[in-house]
Amino acid sequence: MSFDPSSMTQLALIVEAVKYCQRVKAMGMPAACYSKALREPVYFLWERRNGGKSRAKFRSRAAQGLNFGKREIVYDHAIPFRYIEAELLDLAEVTPQAVADVLEKKCVVALIRTEEDRNLNAAGLSSKMPENWDGLDPLARYKAVGIDLVPGNERC
Repeated sequence: MSFDPSSMTQLALIVEAVKYCQRVKAMGMPAACYSKALREPVYFLWERRNGGKSRAKFRSRAAQGLNFGKREIVYDHAIPFRYIEAELLDLAEVTPQAVADVLEKKCVVALIRTEEDRNLNAAGLSSKMPENWDGLDPLARYKAVGIDLVPGNERC
């Protein structure tokens, strides 16, 4: 995978955030204290790297035609961020390529209706994957509660 110079700079900053979080975790700091130090760079430098706008890879059928601003749709990580964070912090070698590989596979965004988000919460899947998750399918949470998704790639 190749990156333009701007993307490489952004990725280098995320790499430094991962290394920092690994260090403070090893020193015994609780996740609540360092998680945001990783979440924010991933969001602002990876998810919003294309002109300041995020790209949703999927949208639920029920959310088609809806926009932000009326609280009708939710920006949702298909794989909750805590799984992405854990995988990044478990990297033995924190390189731009290793970090990019994790983010490409796991940092998947979907736009869903507010009611669909409530269904995820009711099923206990607001911040975790289903028990039978294979570790690969980023859409497993949505499938578990019957949310039908279509490819997106929309700026939001």
